[in-house]
Amino acid sequence: MRVCFYCNLIEFKPKGNVLQFFILLRALDRKLAQLPASERQRYVFDCVLPFRFRDGMGGFTFQHIRFHQADEPIQEIIRRDRKRPYDFIFIRGRNEAVKLLRKKRSLGPKLLFLAIQYNLHDPYIMRRLDYVFRHARVVFFQTEPNAERYRTYQLQNGTYSNQELLRKIQVLPQFVEPMHDFSFTRSPSDPLDLIQAGVIRPRYGLPVATKAIRLIRKQFPKAKLRVLYPSIVGKYRKQAEKLMRTPGVADHGQKSMWKTKEMIVKSGIGVALLYDNTQDRNPSYSYLSRILEYMGLGVPVLTTRTIGNLALLGASYPLFVEDAHDIVYHYEKLNDPVFYEEMCRYVKERGHRFLADEAVKSFWAVMHDEYKRGI
Repeated sequence: MRVCFYCNLIEFKPKGNVLQFFILLRALDRKLAQLPASERQRYVFDCVLPFRFRDGMGGFTFQHIRFHQADEPIQEIIRRDRKRPYDFIFIRGRNEAVKLLRKKRSLGPKLLFLAIQYNLHDPYIMRRLDYVFRHARVVFFQTEPNAERYRTYQLQNGTYSNQELLRKIQVLPQFVEPMHDFSFTRSPSDPLDLIQAGVIRPRYGLPVATKAIRLIRKQFPKAKLRVLYPSIVGKYRKQAEKLMRTPGVADHGQKSMWKTKEMIVKSGIGVALLYDNTQDRNPSYSYLSRILEYMGLGVPVLTTRTIGNLALLGASYPLFVEDAHDIVYHYEKLNDPVFYEEMCRYVKERGHRFLADEAVKSFWAVMHDEYKRGI
């Protein structure tokens, strides 16, 4: 099986889309490593990127995936396929998938496309997504709510049967890199801190979190809100930097993925807020990847009650929040060691299927099912 992977990453940064793509590749590399050498020879996994990836960047090392730099990645993929045909071409990103299909429509039956987001009320986005869906082999969505919503949309359009949609629409979730050498732990005697990790955007509730830590510190003066972020979105920087000067807020800036994991465990309580008022509540059908990071590490997370979070954590999850006062209330409850440990076990159990080696199993199965079907 010959597969080419591509995501339009300009450079390597320890942030969402970059980490998600490399964690997927790393999990596949480990999957190949588990195969007997004779069987492994039947696989060729290439990755084309617009920048030069050097083994070890960001802590990512590979044995069985070959990386190729190209100023024009789509042209490079087409060239490589012409020289020695691929069985599948995996693309993360709608614009890149459209570009591939417009340059060479005949590659559609090989296309495995990962759709990140879409807006049912945006005709431009939906035209492009429908175009890719029409020509691609399989389209993956990152959450079941997002996949089910698109299935329903296509069923209402009447173009495809339910059986066709069940085969062609699949889920490739966001996932996190497992900690194989878990050398750091949190002592029950350590003070509980809040930690908010990830890109800072207006809708991610930093004002709510900073207000919460002010209120918490009235009763727990040593408590802190630790903020780690690879970037701050555009014009929000000035306001975000002001918020991070709030007493009790520790601005840690950018940290590596591995240092972030350590700080999450040491802090003890994750914060992942999403306040969404878009036209069709589109982002609410997904969840922030930082939630998966907290869950994978067995750290309780305070998060908003969105459609995606309900699917992820369950409707009965007791740590959903809406405002700063909810955060204070749950922080006080989590200071009970028995309740804290109960929540640690709960999120870790729910998060197990989003560890990369688990999450990639369904993707591996879909690839092999489609390979057996032939083109």
